[in-house]
Amino acid sequence: MGTPLSNSVISSNDDLLRVWRKLMGDGGFGKRSLWLIFLDDEGRPAPLVVPIDDIPPEPDPEDIRRIADLVRRVQEELGVRSVPMLLSRPGPSRMTDSDRRWAVGLTGAFADQQAPWPIHLATADDVQVFTPDDLIAQGAA
Repeated sequence: MGTPLSNSVISSNDDLLRVWRKLMGDGGFGKRSLWLIFLDDEGRPAPLVVPIDDIPPEPDPEDIRRIADLVRRVQEELGVRSVPMLLSRPGPSRMTDSDRRWAVGLTGAFADQQAPWPIHLATADDVQVFTPDDLIAQGAA
């Protein structure tokens, strides 16, 4: 039996949402984490998903920079084309301003990627995408 990444090709936002939903499963989360998938030029994921655990409730520019530096080093070392990301946290599925601030910071840090992906949010009962409207609303706040 394979993992949700086995034989997957992620070529659309719908593909990515399906993979995230399979990976996150049911049951919720005890802490805030940022999850990373590494995709090659054909959209095939590396066989591992990397969580960055215990991220703070509010993004700090230095935290965002460190995450961006780490991701870029991995991209260079492994020849990875793009890195979809998902924020997970305990609590209700309603997207918070803090969630949106994380998404805005990460989206800005990776705006130069060849194939940028929308950031996703996973909570106990849902996996959802941060839409452009979510990011614009936060940027105006």
